[in-house]
Amino acid sequence: MSDNDRVLIAGAGPVGCSAALYLAQRGIPVTLVEAAATLPEDLRASTFHPPTLDMLDDLGVVDQLLEEGIVCPEWQYRDAREGVIANWDLGVLKDDDTRHPYRIQCEQYKLTRIIIAELAKMDNVDVRFRVRATGTSQDEHGVTLGIEGPEGPENLRGKYLIAADGASSVIRITQGIDFPGLTFPELWLCTSTEFKFEDHFENLAPIAYVADPEFWFVFVRVPGLWRLLVPSRVGETAESLVTDETVQERMQQVCPKIGDYETFHRTAYSVHQRVAETYRKDRVFLAGDAAHINNPLGGMGMNGGIHDAVNLSEKLVRVWNGDVDDRELDRYDAQRRPIAVNYVQQTTMRNKAMLEETDAGARKAKHDEMRAVVADPVKAREYLLQSSMIEALKQSESLA
Repeated sequence: MSDNDRVLIAGAGPVGCSAALYLAQRGIPVTLVEAAATLPEDLRASTFHPPTLDMLDDLGVVDQLLEEGIVCPEWQYRDAREGVIANWDLGVLKDDDTRHPYRIQCEQYKLTRIIIAELAKMDNVDVRFRVRATGTSQDEHGVTLGIEGPEGPENLRGKYLIAADGASSVIRITQGIDFPGLTFPELWLCTSTEFKFEDHFENLAPIAYVADPEFWFVFVRVPGLWRLLVPSRVGETAESLVTDETVQERMQQVCPKIGDYETFHRTAYSVHQRVAETYRKDRVFLAGDAAHINNPLGGMGMNGGIHDAVNLSEKLVRVWNGDVDDRELDRYDAQRRPIAVNYVQQTTMRNKAMLEETDAGARKAKHDEMRAVVADPVKAREYLLQSSMIEALKQSESLA
């Protein structure tokens, strides 16, 4: 077997790991490189939607994820003044919608840790940490990935390259693929605590979006902790947002209590809405954050990235085995990019707009509409098919 007879993957996050496992399980050699020395354990994505769980089940890792996470059959939309507006029950989804009518709340690094352990058992996978991508070139026979590791610069050769190397993707940049979109003016603060918010907010679900025209926020439960997401105020910087003074002030605004909150993580980050102009350039493919980024309201970024990984890997397997010709790979961009543009981007923007709506009449109308939908099982199912990304996957399958 030549060095060219493999798929190269840059980035060992959920997207790169899922693609590597899918390909390796079907006999395709993979080299997976990751710039970090170890898998990061910071405040990243934590919501796994039903169709994503179906995919991870097919990969044989969902049972381990269940052991690590929290099963959440319900999530909420709340108003800071009125309390619960809508309690969404994923149990209304039918057997032919999904095998997993719930979300799992679990830090993304636990999934990557599970998959890396599976990859370590396979003799057709080479996983390298502390190796960063530096550039790419390609020809009619394959693609070359320039890397920098502990032993210095090196070139890796493969038949195809999957760029799952994040929003600042070196591969996307060196391939000259534009990444148009916008950056929100505000920053977002994410912090975690063991404080029992459920004792202070009546009927609080493990995932709750709390609308308020002046100060909206989001509760997300993960094993042992509550995560709290709040927006910054005008003029605040990433440095000022994570100070003890600001963190305590924001958390006290969410839920006043005697004494300071004990926090375990705090992160301030910019939020973007961007989609690459193409997901394919000959033998190079973009997936996950390298291809699209959006605000986290709705938990669609990581999930959409895993959907990218599975969609692309399915096509690579068929081409690799000679079942179809190379044109099959064009369908990856044709199917996945429109979903990011027309569904994920619009949905996450709409979610943000609802949370921060300032017009009292518009806010009341939206709340009344939501109450009516959740009270109607047929309409509730239709809404959950959308919000759980099931409908988006059905739409993508119908494209090209």
